Amino acid sequence: MRRDVPSYTYRCVDRSPLVGPFCRHVVRWFVQWMPPAVPANLLTLGSSACMWVMIGLAALATGATALAPWCLVLMAAYVIYDHADGMHSRRTGTSSPLGEFLDHYTDAFHGPIAVVVMFLVAGRGDSPWLGPVLWAVSLAGAAIMVEERERQELHFGFIGPLEGMLLTVGYFASWCFPGAAGWWHAPLAGGCTVFETVMIAAAAGSLWTAAACVRRIGRLPVELARFALGSAAIWGAGRWLGLDWWKIAVPLTLHGADFTGRVIASHLRGTPSPQPDWLAPVVLLVAAVAGVPDGWIVGAVAIYLLARNAALTAGFLKVFGHHWRWRNQPGAPLS
Repeated sequence: MRRDVPSYTYRCVDRSPLVGPFCRHVVRWFVQWMPPAVPANLLTLGSSACMWVMIGLAALATGATALAPWCLVLMAAYVIYDHADGMHSRRTGTSSPLGEFLDHYTDAFHGPIAVVVMFLVAGRGDSPWLGPVLWAVSLAGAAIMVEERERQELHFGFIGPLEGMLLTVGYFASWCFPGAAGWWHAPLAGGCTVFETVMIAAAAGSLWTAAACVRRIGRLPVELARFALGSAAIWGAGRWLGLDWWKIAVPLTLHGADFTGRVIASHLRGTPSPQPDWLAPVVLLVAAVAGVPDGWIVGAVAIYLLARNAALTAGFLKVFGHHWRWRNQPGAPLS
């Protein structure tokens, strides 16, 4: 084992009233069915695959009616197995820093994916609210990881990730019924539709989560403030350029995953606090002001951020890759 990393200890405080009953009465049945030889890391990647299949279907679909049932099934599977991987690793005695990294790093993609698919199911990929909601969700995810690094404890509030996932499942379920579009797009006071109001509330909830993390830390970490500004600049540049939804969502998501992943890695490796990438926001802002054609500039930024994420993953695997296994050894402890 490498001697230049701290010993691994997982500490988590979850105030959610639903996590306990959900894990006992739903997830437990799937974990008990899972053969002990199956590594928890494969469950993490399997749950992630549900989200990537969902965004692929959503990007290719022509209507919410046909898409919603598939999203419902994939999101429900994701919710179950996103909790099953941790339970299975504890059951088999195979918890590791690699497992925690994979779980939380992939979540940095899953939150934005869920948001994008919700907008696409509603037929509102062109909504000006997509960018702000993506920004708020990414900021909340980053703040949770910054708090874990600062306080050496993962903290989920009374309304946490599970509640958000279950609300998303309910959202997709609602679109399986005729007349859903009429209800979701009904106008409310101020001209906002029901859908827009719910999305604004989701963004506000994410900002509240980020603020709660800062309050528990006792200060605003500089790197988190810089990330908030940088990701906001990416969204602002995209709006200035009038980009399609995916040309805003891709760099926003990659920028958020890069910073969040580096925060997780620094926590697990015991290294100094990472800083968010500044090059992507600056390039997009300059391109917006200069009127540079958006096609190649967004592509270049996306490739650059992909490379940063790949380097992050490769660097972490270099240190903790020995925890990866394709099959658990016989005799793993079961509880």
